Order: sequence, then C-alpha cells, then structure tokens
Amino acid sequence: MKKSFYRGIAFRKWAPILLLLPLLSACSQGAGTNVDQAESIDPPPYDVEQAMIQDMSPTAILEGNDVVTVYLQDRNGYLAPISLRLEDDVESSEQSLTQSPAQSPSQTTAQQAIAWMTKNKQLADQLPPGFGAVLPEGTKVNSVTENTSQHTIAIDFAAPFPTIAAAQERKVIEALVWTLTELPGINKVKLSVAGKPIQSLPSSGIPVDSTLTRGLGINLEKVANIQISRAMAVTLYFSAQSAEGEGYFVPVTRLINRQADPAKAALEQLILGPQKTSSLKAVLTNDMSIEKLSQMADTVNVSLQDSDWVPKSPVPSEMMEALVLTLTEATGVPQVQVVMNGDDSLVDSDNRAYDRPVTRQAYVNTLSR
Repeated sequence: MKKSFYRGIAFRKWAPILLLLPLLSACSQGAGTNVDQAESIDPPPYDVEQAMIQDMSPTAILEGNDVVTVYLQDRNGYLAPISLRLEDDVESSEQSLTQSPAQSPSQTTAQQAIAWMTKNKQLADQLPPGFGAVLPEGTKVNSVTENTSQHTIAIDFAAPFPTIAAAQERKVIEALVWTLTELPGINKVKLSVAGKPIQSLPSSGIPVDSTLTRGLGINLEKVANIQISRAMAVTLYFSAQSAEGEGYFVPVTRLINRQADPAKAALEQLILGPQKTSSLKAVLTNDMSIEKLSQMADTVNVSLQDSDWVPKSPVPSEMMEALVLTLTEATGVPQVQVVMNGDDSLVDSDNRAYDRPVTRQAYVNTLSR
C-alpha cells in the first residue's frame, strides 16, 4: 500500500493555551475519530467555541506586489488559500470598496483581496471553479488602515453590514483574518462597522476580540475524548482536489491534548491524516515515524523513517510541500530541512531538490480559472 503511495501518487500541484472560540479570540500571538463527511463541515462543539487559544505567529508572507492570497470556500465547505494575480481586471472592486488616495501597498492589496472575498457576479469569473467568496453581496468597506509599527491592519466596514447566517459567521472571520495576515508585515487584524469595533457576531452571538490573529484557527476540528482544559491547537495542511482535478492544500486547525513540542505534535497529527477522508487526502503514510525533530533559530530539522521508501527514489512533491507548510505554521521558523531514512539529498516528484533547507512557498494554490 505504501509503495503505491510513493510510486502512484499523482498530485497537481490558564497556560500556554486557553482553548478556542469559533472565531477564536486571539489576543495573544502564535496557531481521533475518523469522521467522514462529504458535503459540509459540522460547526465545532459548543465547549470548543467558548474558549481561546494561544497564537503561534504565522510565516506565510507573500513576496512581491503582483500576487495576493485570498481565502475562499471550496465545494466541501473548507476555506483554502488561493493565490490570485493583481494585474487581472479589477475594475469591479470599486463597487464594494471605498478607495482613498496615498495608500500603502498593503492597503491597496487588502482592498483587492476583500473585493475577491465579496460575492460579486462581475468578479466571480476571476476565481477558480468550485471556489466561492465568503462575504455577502453588498459588503462595503469604509477604510483600510495599516499600522506598520504594530503589524496591524484595521478594516472598517460600512453600515449596515449585510446579514450572515450564524453557521457561516465564523468562516467569514477566519477568511478575513487569514487573508489579511498574508500581507507582508501584518500579523494582527482589527474589524469594525461604521467605526465601532465588532464585539460579537450578530447572528450567532459569538464574541469577537478587539485584535485577531491566526491563533483563531481555521477549519476547526478536534480529536475524540479531548479534555478542553488541557488542549492545544495545531494547524495541518492536507490536500484536496477540485472538480477539475487540480490539487490544492487545505489548512485544518485540530484541537489535541496538550504536548510539550508543538512542532512534533503537528507532524504526528499530519501523519495520522485527515478526519474527513471523503474531502481531504492524507499527505503522509500513517505508519511513517519521526526519528528526530529539532528547531534552530531559522530552521526546523526533521528526520523521518519509512521502511518502504526506496533510497534515491523521488518523494511525492505534495508530501514535502505539506511538511514545510505545516512545520513553518507550527513554529514560525521560515525553513525546513527534511531527512528520510538518513538520506538528506532528497528529490521530489517534480524534480525539486531538498538537499538543503527549504523555505515556505510564497504562493500557495495557484489554480487555473
């Protein structure tokens, strides 16, 4: 079975933690059962939704001003990062955003990102098939304000803000925060309507912190029999496939029992694979083992063991990319060095070399439209 994994995978490309809220209030910085669901994601349990989690600082920062990563909802209900080019026709963005002069690149990019995240028939064809905007039609933005010294971006929406179904409100907040923290130098988000900070969501009543970070999580799930008072969260990157057959990565924040090493805990959960196997795919074989994992100032070093891997044979590109995405998200460290069965000169199925530390890719999920 594992041999087919290597040969047949065809991918296209009170303590440190206080538990999660559905939009998981994240003032502080930083990030089971086999449940099978095909079409939608159940809302997280109430006890999970009424808590907070320590944030782990993200490292997913785009380079350059011609591409922006926007979190859109896929056909299975998951939020996924999609990289879109800014040079595309964006004339319709003025319909949902109030432009202002002398804006910073981050302010301009944030406005375009929110335009893509807003339901708009004129912009829909700029999104990959099967992916949809999460903000309701008619959403308008009064202002986008960047505070570079505090690494914060503030979005003030116009009133009245369109109604959002209670089950979807969390998704909207997740998508906004994860999209805006993709901007260079931004790791905190403030949200308001007509100048008044959003303190709770109108339909669900979920409280919203004044400052949000990626510590709120995304696509939240939890393992079975977890003790909420002793939980921690790890964000994992699994793969999914569009109706057109294109592969893409989906981040999933999983609540697990607290462990001393967040990076090792994340990798162990990545090996266990997705809970919802009808819509997400494993990126590692579940009997792969971690021989050693250490973290230096700028690099995570991980040594894996897999008896079925043939020395010098290519490793699946999706496996390597998911490893790098997961470990950089867990640690805030920018690069990862991978060793397999003692071999540090790995080459993946796309002929990319991993004989030295690899940085997190700047553009995730560049799909055709």
